[in-house]
Amino acid sequence: MIFALTLTLMTLLGTLPAPDLVDDLDDAADAEFVGRQLVVCWGADGVVAHVTDIEQSGGMTMVTGPDGSFVIGEGKMIEQWAGGVRYLEMAPSSDWRLWDGYRVQEGLAGVADPAGSRAIEIRQGEALRARFVLDGATATPLTTEIYNGQGSLYRYSTMLEVGPRQGDTMLDMDDMPEPDHRDHAVAEEVPQAAGHYWAADSYSAPGGVQVFFTDGLFRFSIFEVNRKSDGGGLNDAPAAEIGRHGGYHRLYTPGAVSVFWRTADRAYVLVGDLPPDHLESVLSDLPPPGRTNVLKRAWRWAFG
Repeated sequence: MIFALTLTLMTLLGTLPAPDLVDDLDDAADAEFVGRQLVVCWGADGVVAHVTDIEQSGGMTMVTGPDGSFVIGEGKMIEQWAGGVRYLEMAPSSDWRLWDGYRVQEGLAGVADPAGSRAIEIRQGEALRARFVLDGATATPLTTEIYNGQGSLYRYSTMLEVGPRQGDTMLDMDDMPEPDHRDHAVAEEVPQAAGHYWAADSYSAPGGVQVFFTDGLFRFSIFEVNRKSDGGGLNDAPAAEIGRHGGYHRLYTPGAVSVFWRTADRAYVLVGDLPPDHLESVLSDLPPPGRTNVLKRAWRWAFG
């Protein structure tokens, strides 16, 4: 399902700075490089980590892991695996902007930062929320640090190896199959804002609707689907209490957190790179977990 692809992409990519975050990050989108990336997340259920190969060329970023290669960029998501290629195209309907609760500033050089690099900090009030270390020549993100609401490191990614890219294009776009277009759609119960995040786009998805939220730094998707859905297997993820509410199933991967729950009428999947305190705030504004009443359960048992 589409949220399985979304989870895989976010798991592999993690949080990367938006090209418009600072002026010279536009150059990063044009950088041609290859490397190996380590991503580590300190979730509530323990530490998870992985190493992936990452490659950027022509404004597209490809990440290769155990399940295949995934390419994202310019409104396209391409999945390439042993069985073939899947090509998804979604035209964004809104421009990028950064939440006005964030402040962008130059950061102090760290003792482990490479020589000639540049640090950019994102602060929420006085609290450090994100720190990006950029290559001084290409603005390529070398290290990303994401912090939770208590000021502790939540996610860390770093390029273990990085070098200039050479050779042919990653994927020949002329050989791509006809793209699977996602039309704009409206979810029944998902609001236009959750926490301080706003709904930037909304698309039809297999079995439901996908609503994409962002604050310009972090992002997540909400999938509103049939109540019978198992959330692509997330129904088997560990049960979790979030914000003093039970009924959730939560799974941490190095680059993302996924949450599955059912309300009285529908099922929901959240997949995103937002930190834990933001997740709790977002969920408080979304339909809460709940059960159908006895009569409705009897009707569904009898008639499906």
